[in-house]
Amino acid sequence: MADSMDDAGCCLLSVAWNVAPLAEAHPDSRRGSLRRRVVAACRTAGHGARDWAAAHGPGVEAEYRPFLQLADVAYEIATLLLLVEDFLVPDLEREHRRWAEIEELTVRFTELSEWTSSFLLSGAPLRL
Repeated sequence: MADSMDDAGCCLLSVAWNVAPLAEAHPDSRRGSLRRRVVAACRTAGHGARDWAAAHGPGVEAEYRPFLQLADVAYEIATLLLLVEDFLVPDLEREHRRWAEIEELTVRFTELSEWTSSFLLSGAPLRL
């Protein structure tokens, strides 16, 4: 169970490390761009959370929970990106459904990324 800012940082770094590398010929694709964004945000927030924990201690749930939520949403996005890449039988409807879910998660990912960034810059809890 993750119950500190340091744990949240480790979770984020683990997600960043485990996002599957691009297996496509077009690295500037929508998938590639989103994958790079997820990795960069998780690394930045993960290192920031660990540095914050070293300076301020474990933190309280209101402080580290958004970092854990960011890791969770990033993991979901990374998983769905794998599902839109590989099909035994191409299915455009299924791909559209998955992209719609990815887009919804991306909105939440952006909110959490902004919150964690603001938190780390201010050093004080912010309301999400």
